[in-house]
Amino acid sequence: MDFRQIASTELEAMGAFRSPWLRPAFHAVDREAFAPALFWSPTADDDGRYPVLDRERDENGWRRTVWGTHASLITQIDDGAVRPEDGPALVGGDFTSSISALDIAYEKLNHLDLEEGRRVLHVGTASGYDSALLCERVGEERLTTIEFDPVLAAWGEKNLRAAGYAPTTVCGDGLAGWEPTAPYDRIIATCAVRTIPDAWRQQAAEGALILAPLTTAYSPGALMKLTVRNGVASGRFVGPAFYMLARSHRINRQLNPPDSKTKTASAISPATVLDRDWGQDFAIGLHTADISMSRRGEGEMRQAQLWSGDGTCVTIVNYEDWWKPRAVTVYGPRNLWAEVVAGFTRWCVAGSPHYTRYGLTIDESGTNLWLDHPEQRVDQ
Repeated sequence: MDFRQIASTELEAMGAFRSPWLRPAFHAVDREAFAPALFWSPTADDDGRYPVLDRERDENGWRRTVWGTHASLITQIDDGAVRPEDGPALVGGDFTSSISALDIAYEKLNHLDLEEGRRVLHVGTASGYDSALLCERVGEERLTTIEFDPVLAAWGEKNLRAAGYAPTTVCGDGLAGWEPTAPYDRIIATCAVRTIPDAWRQQAAEGALILAPLTTAYSPGALMKLTVRNGVASGRFVGPAFYMLARSHRINRQLNPPDSKTKTASAISPATVLDRDWGQDFAIGLHTADISMSRRGEGEMRQAQLWSGDGTCVTIVNYEDWWKPRAVTVYGPRNLWAEVVAGFTRWCVAGSPHYTRYGLTIDESGTNLWLDHPEQRVDQ
């Protein structure tokens, strides 16, 4: 069965080849050359494990998954501490590298507005698949691709060379960019960030585009598309983008709150704030500072836990009887639930805008969040 042709037909039907260079690039780059012989499915089985796809044992199933339009290939868990050779992985480990699903990868590349001859910085080489596609468009001599993880960097470079591509490959911190081949007409990240690094803006050519998944501590992210003019980067969110965070931007999960606590009531049902769609969560995250959130328990035991970026403040809110005086437990000087409710309220007062109405302007003075146009700044 020709799985590549099936994928091509599906991508065509969903409009993934809106940029005319993507169709020939898709057919020129063999995705199988960038997929490892063993990788995990991102969907857990009935036993709560992520199955391993093994080319040697089931080549047909392996190839079907590699060319699947909607499934990512998980190539690393817990920074390599878990190995696919050891079999299915238990739910609970963190996915730390993957080959993005075809529909996600191509939708992102459509936003890049990439013309021939542009100089490109690709942050997050990993397997090298996206870098190969970019080489097909701009030429290997105009692409710099950088990967933080030494094992992934070596793997990605090996894959690229074996497939006949020789861009500038760097093992280093992509958040610092790569000055030797700057300035860049396009900077694209295939890892998520919580803030846009100054180095990207500083290494961008006049009129350059920066395209990166931007997340908040509170919620997974959205795709940010910025244009750089006169040293100022400005643009808006253009779609969802659930990517793994750059390592230095990962959420802190080490909590160290004081033992003392206070109890209070909630001003609003937690379900109203927490149990809507991802878009609402992301918008709330834009209105809060450094607050992370997780849900736990079921039924009468259902709770939400919130914690500050430094781990010194923790707040736990009960869904059940939320209006009672002991429904919210606060550790540390900040009532994080009250801060989230305040962010939710600001979003509601603004008319509950869709997240694509938000944008960012970034200059030497910092980052400003805005709604609809840069002059309409939003307090965070």
